[in-house]
Amino acid sequence: MASRAHAHAHAHAPAHAETLFHLVPANEVARGAIDHPDNKLFVSSSKDGRLGLEVGFHVSSIARGHVIARLGRNADLILRESTSEQPMSAIHAAFEINPETQHVLLVVRSKRISSVRFSVLKPETDAEDAENEPNVASEEPKDTEMEIIGDGVVLYGQDYEIKIASYDFNLLWRKISAASKNSDALKLLAIQGYNKSLERLQYVRSRDRPTEIVGSEALSWHMTRLDTAKRPLFQDIEHLRVHMGMGNFGTVFKAVDQAQGYTFAIKVVNLDKDDNVEASRALLHREVKVMERLKHSHIIEYLGCQRFDTLAPEIFMPLREGSLSSLVKAGPETTSDNLCLMVLEQMLSALDYLANDGLIHRDVKPDNILYYKEEDGSYHFQLADFGLTRHRSLATTFCGTGYYQAPELWPQVTGIRARQSPKMDVWSLFASIVAIHSKFAGFPPATANYAAVVGALEDAASSAPTLKPMARLHPDRRASAAQMLVLLFNSRGLTTAPSRIPPLDLLDAEEVPPSVQVPPYTAPRLPARASNPPKRDTRGKTPERPLIVYPPRPPRQRTTIPSPQPLRAQGGGVVKRRAEPRATRVNAPAMAHVLAKADAATKTNTAAEADTPSKANAPAESNAPAKPPLRKQDPRAAGGSRQALPRIPGAFVD
Repeated sequence: MASRAHAHAHAHAPAHAETLFHLVPANEVARGAIDHPDNKLFVSSSKDGRLGLEVGFHVSSIARGHVIARLGRNADLILRESTSEQPMSAIHAAFEINPETQHVLLVVRSKRISSVRFSVLKPETDAEDAENEPNVASEEPKDTEMEIIGDGVVLYGQDYEIKIASYDFNLLWRKISAASKNSDALKLLAIQGYNKSLERLQYVRSRDRPTEIVGSEALSWHMTRLDTAKRPLFQDIEHLRVHMGMGNFGTVFKAVDQAQGYTFAIKVVNLDKDDNVEASRALLHREVKVMERLKHSHIIEYLGCQRFDTLAPEIFMPLREGSLSSLVKAGPETTSDNLCLMVLEQMLSALDYLANDGLIHRDVKPDNILYYKEEDGSYHFQLADFGLTRHRSLATTFCGTGYYQAPELWPQVTGIRARQSPKMDVWSLFASIVAIHSKFAGFPPATANYAAVVGALEDAASSAPTLKPMARLHPDRRASAAQMLVLLFNSRGLTTAPSRIPPLDLLDAEEVPPSVQVPPYTAPRLPARASNPPKRDTRGKTPERPLIVYPPRPPRQRTTIPSPQPLRAQGGGVVKRRAEPRATRVNAPAMAHVLAKADAATKTNTAAEADTPSKANAPAESNAPAKPPLRKQDPRAAGGSRQALPRIPGAFVD
């Protein structure tokens, strides 16, 4: 079988120049894809001589930008086999390149994510060694922990076992350079193919063009994962980590996401340096819990954590271009006022969000303000490093970096004795603005004496009157982040309700003497709305004249209600009330008036009939109109017979 395959391989032309790797069949179903007529143009010999399907930007007949090739029943490479247990979609999977990181991805297009999985290809066992050692299994068990289900990064130069529905392939990269440099050569070939695909894409009809990845998506990809993930959020490729820097709490690495190939940051905390490991672990746990609840555009996002049961726990965060310190140091000799205002507005918005939630960052400084560049060229700043964040009701310990600490943390130097509050962060932000404005030349000072630090900041506040409310020594007179947003930025970025922001005292009054004991800090609250508003005292005052005077109404005349009729017994001993006629029941007075008129008319007609001659003796009057018959008296009023009762208009008769 192997000799026939090699003989068949020699009959084919070498691989196309733009081929990145081959999909070599590993089962009978996959071998059928080699013989499919639509795939014949892309069958060539792989690096080990076996036939395989070429994968490169040349496979697709239409340029598709970042899409290298698609696989399925109706795709660039045809995989026709489909069963009820393992169905194949029209476009089941695709190989793509991430434009931001240039990593090759295997992306699942089918709804059945688990139908696509891959793992690192293990070296085959030598047949002779297997014969000499019959007790050794010829196939090693697969490491399920290394198997990737669904989307994932395909590393340059690393061969894989790939399963797509019922198809099994070996992904074998081309060998176009020496082993040590082959990965770099393959990456360069992939980038060149992507650039050519973008050039050809402009000639493709708009409806056939794929949706390209834009810069904003590369910056916010992790937020989509946070909202839609149903499995572990982030899983990096550990041997691809790149050291970025080291801080007081640990080391920061640049990592690659296994699923989508984007980069993110991993903060590895070294707990073994601390004497009290459990206390440090609790501090880190507090940072994680704080970051989990914070959702603000100018506060760094929390992406997850792992290995918390070890001495090197890891926290995942978005990767940013750098800190505010690095931005200022790499910039021009003088920092522009526009940059300072940009930092000031965005950080005040973040601090107001924290203060509204009762939180104090306690370590605001340029090193803890990260940035990235927007598409329009502006900078987006985010506050990071929440290792010292505490609720203001619990914040009592000494914290922060000395040059940026608030005066209330140094009562022995400043004489300010007050509880820690969110206004500590306002002072630290003012110190940070002073530092970056002078590019760290005028501040921090060369000495660690805090009295010199306060003096330098007071001098800077004198030359910047608009920021002077942030630099007041006592926190009770110092401006809050919300007050500064109202004062300088027309309330943009506010989280605190405007009704809860007290007016800012712009007068520079004398500071509170150090000997005065300041009461504990309490957040400003609106007075509770009274259920009954206070009444004015109107005693001894002339009553106000009403605006509109209405004439008095006449007293109402009560309608007499007829007395109820006596009850009468019916069958079964049940006593029922006789139903009254509606006229008697509803409009009894009006009905009595009608009956009285009818009675008078009847008497008049009776008297007239007595004076009139009989019909036989009366003279004939041919032209006289016929007179209507006269109504007779109501027998109920006159006591007559019930049968002689005529109908009275408007009355009901039993």
